Amino acid sequence: MPSKSISIKEEVYERLKKYKIKNESFSDTILRLLKANTEIINLAGSWKKIPDVDPVLKVIEETVKKIHEVEEKEIEII
Repeated sequence: MPSKSISIKEEVYERLKKYKIKNESFSDTILRLLKANTEIINLAGSWKKIPDVDPVLKVIEETVKKIHEVEEKEIEII
């Protein structure tokens, strides 16, 4: 697969490295993060359709906490 070289600041590299999963290339890390961001953007405006948002927000907060716990464990492995 063809590739392109890019230049990024040291700060960006260090931040990106924190999101990298073991055995994942930086390209795959960037793709994963971009995909997650796109999925979140697609949900924008959906809140207006939910009559009682508070229970939904609680579930989302709990899910995000669990995701961060898993990511922290994976990052420690690297």
